[in-house]
Amino acid sequence: PKELRELTVCTVETVKMNSGISSSGRSFRGDVVTSGMAVFADIFAEPVLAVRVLGMQKVERVIELVLSLIYACLDKFGNHPFIFSFGFSVLQRLCNVNDCHNLILRFGGIVAVIDGMTANGGNANIQEKGCNILRRLAAYHLEIKLTIVESDGVDAVLNNMMTHSANEAVIREACSALSVLCVDKQTRTFIIQQGGVLLLENAMEIHIGSNLIQENAL
Repeated sequence: PKELRELTVCTVETVKMNSGISSSGRSFRGDVVTSGMAVFADIFAEPVLAVRVLGMQKVERVIELVLSLIYACLDKFGNHPFIFSFGFSVLQRLCNVNDCHNLILRFGGIVAVIDGMTANGGNANIQEKGCNILRRLAAYHLEIKLTIVESDGVDAVLNNMMTHSANEAVIREACSALSVLCVDKQTRTFIIQQGGVLLLENAMEIHIGSNLIQENAL
């Protein structure tokens, strides 16, 4: 436990120092930030245990930093796919912990994930993780589902289904996300208007052997 706490604190400080978002730090170094994000992803491979060992204060610092870096890449540092991929891994794993789920929402996780997906439309790995995160975030409250829709989350998922129609892992997560978002009438109507029914039918036809896609697409 002590080593894990020390590793987390050291990685947070190193990433901040090389992120370009700290007034006292150096300019942005993509290689250092990418390595730091990979360490965070490893730290939270067992999210419940890691949160228990680290405590919420340290976990909150990591979540805030990860989302700040995603926004920084979107706004001024250009696209760094591995930063998005490792960052999405961290968020995906922490979505399993209720308190972390709320922190991800508080620090702008919905928009960060959707914009990250949009900026990396051709990257199947990022799309798969992004859909998984949106599904997990949407699973709790109607208000969150509506926020995802209003933030162009449905468009991101549907564009994903068009671009990666042959990728079973991506389509499985996309169908799961839509299945959760479809719980309320307003979102269902919007998905239909955006051509979602045709994309779901296409997914069922292409991936006829996937029981999960067949189930969620219905």
